[in-house]
Amino acid sequence: MTGSANQDRSIKPQLPASFFVRNRQRLQDQLGEQYLVLLLAGSSLCRTADEDYPFFANRNFFYLCGIEQENAMLLLFRQGADRREILFLPARDALQERWTGRRLSREQATLKSGMAEVLYRDSFEAVFLDLASRMPLRLWLDFSANNPQAAGAQNWIETKSPGLEASNLSPFLTQLRMVKSQEEIACLNEAIALTNRGIAAMMQNLRPGMMEYQLWSHFNHALALEGCLAPAFPSIVAAGENIFCMHYMHPGSPIRSGDLVQIDVGATAGGLCADISRAFPANGRFSQKQLAIYELVRECQETAFATIRPGVRLSEINERCRLTAQRGLAAMGFINSSQSSNDYFWHGVSHHLGLDVHDVANREALLQKGMVITVEPGIYLPLLHLGLRLEDDVLVTENGCLLLSRHIPREASEIEAALQNRPL
Repeated sequence: MTGSANQDRSIKPQLPASFFVRNRQRLQDQLGEQYLVLLLAGSSLCRTADEDYPFFANRNFFYLCGIEQENAMLLLFRQGADRREILFLPARDALQERWTGRRLSREQATLKSGMAEVLYRDSFEAVFLDLASRMPLRLWLDFSANNPQAAGAQNWIETKSPGLEASNLSPFLTQLRMVKSQEEIACLNEAIALTNRGIAAMMQNLRPGMMEYQLWSHFNHALALEGCLAPAFPSIVAAGENIFCMHYMHPGSPIRSGDLVQIDVGATAGGLCADISRAFPANGRFSQKQLAIYELVRECQETAFATIRPGVRLSEINERCRLTAQRGLAAMGFINSSQSSNDYFWHGVSHHLGLDVHDVANREALLQKGMVITVEPGIYLPLLHLGLRLEDDVLVTENGCLLLSRHIPREASEIEAALQNRPL
């Protein structure tokens, strides 16, 4: 999936059907011998009048079958030796497809999911009620799903099978998704590499006097050239005082010569998300004060890298980085040695990364080999017009962590060198 340096980048990486087959088996191994599982792809939300927001399949559903078809449904059934895996798709509709594109065929769905039994949705009710009647069974639903299709299905089940109580499947899926497979890590590496190329385009085009949205456009353009038409999350480009809004979504301000420019961006590959933050001096050189804060944030990152290993909690990473920030701010005279850094250290350092940017996770769980998390310390001093965050993606290994985003320029000297090499 990672390919060679000369790989045709128009060929988008995909998770193989074997990945989804294995995920379904791992889930069902935990559910005993009497169960009925229902998961739903979800449905689009109305944006305005007769236009919907772009469809994005529920990630737990996708994790088990790899299908991105709106209103698809997945049933997993077992009663002793009797087992079925059934995928339900909306029926083909020539008139609807004329407007919104071709729906997935049953044959295509089998190739993507590895599921042999693919039916149209008009048969779902009869099949579900037949399987649900075979008591004793335990019904499992994904209570974390939040879309009209999920709400409608729960109401329908309560009406048609009032004695069938549902249990929450999402904790099982969360536990499975927290540890990444080799296929997922390969896709993550592709997503990070594409993010790197997008960041390089931003650095090559950054100029004082341009608008934030112009710099924003260079990242999205670089992704679109390689077939990634939507980033992992709305790209953040914030200059000057806008840095102090963590999720700054309106990049409409000018970038001035003395500004730091905070970016927080990520591409996707095969459904997996990258999440990278960098801070650039608009004029190509960090001021002395900017450089001091930058190096302290980097020191916090190194503290995190040294802390991450199996058996550690996210809270421990966060606390050690806070202590590093406290010592550094005290040494620079911004706080006294006994004062907390909380007023300047605004957000947590790490979150899990995967099919969601802020991936499903039990944040109290101990880290395990195969988990992927971010390292994102930030220090913010609004009264001094100073602040930034740096974010990288790491894989938890047997004895520590591997920096997946190591090829993206991160040191202040690397940032300055890249900006000085911009074509004028």
